[in-house]
Amino acid sequence: MIVLHTPRLFLRNFIPEDLEVLYDYRNNEGCARYQHWENTSKEYLREWIERYAQSAFLSKEPEQHYAISLTQGQLIGDLSFFYNEADPCITLGYTISYRHWRQGYAFEMLSTLLPAIQKAYPQTDIVALVEKENVPSIALLQKCGFVEEGFSEKINSCIFVKPPVGPSAPNRKETHP
Repeated sequence: MIVLHTPRLFLRNFIPEDLEVLYDYRNNEGCARYQHWENTSKEYLREWIERYAQSAFLSKEPEQHYAISLTQGQLIGDLSFFYNEADPCITLGYTISYRHWRQGYAFEMLSTLLPAIQKAYPQTDIVALVEKENVPSIALLQKCGFVEEGFSEKINSCIFVKPPVGPSAPNRKETHP
């Protein structure tokens, strides 16, 4: 099921046919460099695809995962969406396959995704956690309007936040983990 589209991309639910490409880039040293995947075996990824194949877009499910594909259907990356009702915040994660780096795909997807999230959750911070050495991802987040709030030694990441928009957005004083 396609949940969002851009001129070149679909954000969609995972399908079993995504396994080989997912396995390829999750086991690529460059893609894995700034990720914290615990298991990248085919069996685990097959089960992972099955578990998240029915994620309901922008729902309050605590953990959701989506495929980023070219409009022809070819998987080129994935997007993670973690909803925390208690905070409230949404934490995003994304990976683009090494075969598709430096083509503007992550920016294109985030530029369409962020307004959709802000419309559905207008009072909610959108958070991204990035290792300080991941300069391309930091530049991407800044280009998308995220603001660095600091560094967490506990999770070894810079914390970037895209605050709520609009006149009713609360003043933010707290920081996220």
